[in-house]
Amino acid sequence: MKLGFLFVTASFMVLISIEPQAAHANGDPRVGELISQSGVALHVDALRSIEVIHAEGSVVSAGLSGSGDNWNEMGGTRQASLFSTPPLGGGSGWDGDENWNLDQTGLVIVDGSKLGRSNAINQAYFYNYDLWTPGYGNATVTWGGSKTDQGKSYDVLTVTPPKSSLPVDVWFDRATHLPVKAVQTAGPMVTIMTMDDFRPVQGLMIPYRVGTSTNTGNSTSFTATSVDANPPGGASHFAAPKSSPHDFSIADGAAQAAVPVKIDENHVSLDVLLNGKGPFHFALDTGGANVIDPEVSEKLGVASGGSTQVGGVGSATASSSFAVIKTLQLGNALLTNQVFIVLPIAKSFGIANGMPLDGVIGYEVLSRFVTTLDYENKKVIFHMQGTYTPPPHSTVVPIVQNGTLPQFACSIENEATACTIDTGSRGSLSLFTPFIKAHPSVVPTKLSAPGINGFGVGGPATGALGRLRTLSFGGLTLHDLVGDYSTETEGGYAMPFIGANVGGGVWRRFTMTLDYHELTMTLTPNADFSMRDDWDRSGLFLINSGSIAIIDVRPGTPAAKVGLKKGDVIVSLNGLSNLSLRDLRNAFRAAPGTVEHLVIKSKDGSTHNVDLTLADYV
Repeated sequence: MKLGFLFVTASFMVLISIEPQAAHANGDPRVGELISQSGVALHVDALRSIEVIHAEGSVVSAGLSGSGDNWNEMGGTRQASLFSTPPLGGGSGWDGDENWNLDQTGLVIVDGSKLGRSNAINQAYFYNYDLWTPGYGNATVTWGGSKTDQGKSYDVLTVTPPKSSLPVDVWFDRATHLPVKAVQTAGPMVTIMTMDDFRPVQGLMIPYRVGTSTNTGNSTSFTATSVDANPPGGASHFAAPKSSPHDFSIADGAAQAAVPVKIDENHVSLDVLLNGKGPFHFALDTGGANVIDPEVSEKLGVASGGSTQVGGVGSATASSSFAVIKTLQLGNALLTNQVFIVLPIAKSFGIANGMPLDGVIGYEVLSRFVTTLDYENKKVIFHMQGTYTPPPHSTVVPIVQNGTLPQFACSIENEATACTIDTGSRGSLSLFTPFIKAHPSVVPTKLSAPGINGFGVGGPATGALGRLRTLSFGGLTLHDLVGDYSTETEGGYAMPFIGANVGGGVWRRFTMTLDYHELTMTLTPNADFSMRDDWDRSGLFLINSGSIAIIDVRPGTPAAKVGLKKGDVIVSLNGLSNLSLRDLRNAFRAAPGTVEHLVIKSKDGSTHNVDLTLADYV
């Protein structure tokens, strides 16, 4: 499962500053003319005497209110934004080399992904008025045309800052020549920043109101109450903070804590205690964050607040809020005062899971401990930082953070790309739509019809199925994996700069240790390393919404050939009723030629018998 939720910041989007220039970008005189006109409107001559801008004000983000504190290195490359909207807090910045994100606990994540770095570079470029420095700050600038919106006319420049892979459309009000909007598109994710209430600060016009919104329904607003130029010690605020969470421990000062886990359809789950109560059954998901179901928060009597939209691999989003859990206990490992997303996980991801779930533990836990996931012996070991030593004959693979998701360099059918680590995905490899389109050679000649291959917070994810010849990373090569070739145009699988999501079908072959502090993944092959990858042999995708319902029948598969339909309910299997989703899925992975005797209830309420002969179609 992938919880692609917004990492909330209260960034002050100072999207303007200018110095008139005679040069024309790409030979189009309209570019230089517009930048010159906007420079006059913003009085950018004042930039000659301004090195740092500091703004303080109020923030509204994710349905929470609080304060913001922002620092911009004018004409430079560094910027930093801090915010406090309890229970959330922290900030983000670009220190000239790295993109960092800070949360309310003191945890710092350095985002080394192409997407994260591009986003941070774009923010720093515009925050610091680099568009109006000589040579446009080495950006590529082109004429974007003219647009109208709500009766107003705008001129648009398309700007790609240096070392960024994401262009930004900057809208200038034709009447005032002020830059009032910026639109950044990253695959299906569109972010719109608006600026108004421009006021002079040491002569330079600065927007005192800045709004940021996304096409997924999330928004942040900042209203400045004070803006200063060249405050004493301003340059000291641009360095990335040191990560300093002190909210985790292991009982009796031990170096590690082992906790038994269950492995179901390659998903990893374990029992946890929340505020001393439980146990509650949680998924361990490198693709997710800490999440609890609303029913769990009610049982605990924990109040929640705020509102944000979270998404996943499907095209939909879900509303969520935030709650503080005083203690999260994982065996002898303990975390205190953790913010959880309150999300109906049981009725979204949970209905397609082989066993009921009360929540998820994700990057917040993994970023504090060095975490070993031993699939073969069904246990997870949490190590205190600095106490883990890789075993002999293991492979150490460098990783980076893509937001809160771990990412590593990989090669799919000899095409170099980046892959994400997602223990919450039951499959082996889900290839992203943009990567498939850019590299059609990765698609095998034998491919199934599209169908539902997964189900998460964003709903179902569709794709075709085929067999991958090679997946290589860290000197290792795996062969003959089942690949999910996504057809999604929205959600996580439509994002750029990533080749594939690598799930439990791969990681079950190893003992895997993730060290988010040292940014490494250590892999030791287990007995399943050379196992041939398999897939369901029925052609059905099932959910448990009180009964076992068919939500997809893939064309050309055994289920389609015997006339099973979306909306049918499985009453019994081989004479047995009240079977779990896990029981049915395991049965449908039986050997080819196995005949499963089903009693089916159709949408009209009638029942009939079906003999389903399993067969390989991948």
